Amino acid sequence: MINLRKANASDLDLLWDLFNGIIEEKIYYPYLPGTPRAKLEKVWINTNNIAYIAEYLGQAAGAYIIRPNQAGYGDHIANGAYMVAPKYRKLGIGRKLAVHSLDSARKAGYKGMQYNLVVSTNTSAVKLWQDIGFEIIATVPGGFKHYNKGYVDAYIMFQKL
Repeated sequence: MINLRKANASDLDLLWDLFNGIIEEKIYYPYLPGTPRAKLEKVWINTNNIAYIAEYLGQAAGAYIIRPNQAGYGDHIANGAYMVAPKYRKLGIGRKLAVHSLDSARKAGYKGMQYNLVVSTNTSAVKLWQDIGFEIIATVPGGFKHYNKGYVDAYIMFQKL
């Protein structure tokens, strides 16, 4: 059973542990292993973002955040970021987080959602985003340095809300 709940300040350590585990994989996020928590707190792990945690059988299995993609005149477009812990992948948690985040973004008044860096080799994520209505609007050739595969393309994806 997958349960989503709003994250709060007491979840910051949990979010840090999830996020740190994902960046240690070196294949989905551009942050380097060992990135200081303070740096991630500015953009990801903070209470200014809309944040939800997915629990699977009572355990934290994933999370998402929604924040403005840009400041000022660009703050009507949301940016979403997601993570699912490796041992909980292939259970539908990513899809549940994604669909829920679109509803959260709409409720918050955003007019669209943009993903600035979707790694092309993350085929499960690319397929999921396309299945729920995102389009690839640009390709950055060699835009991500994959730990095992070298330079791979990165996509910018968008959905009007």
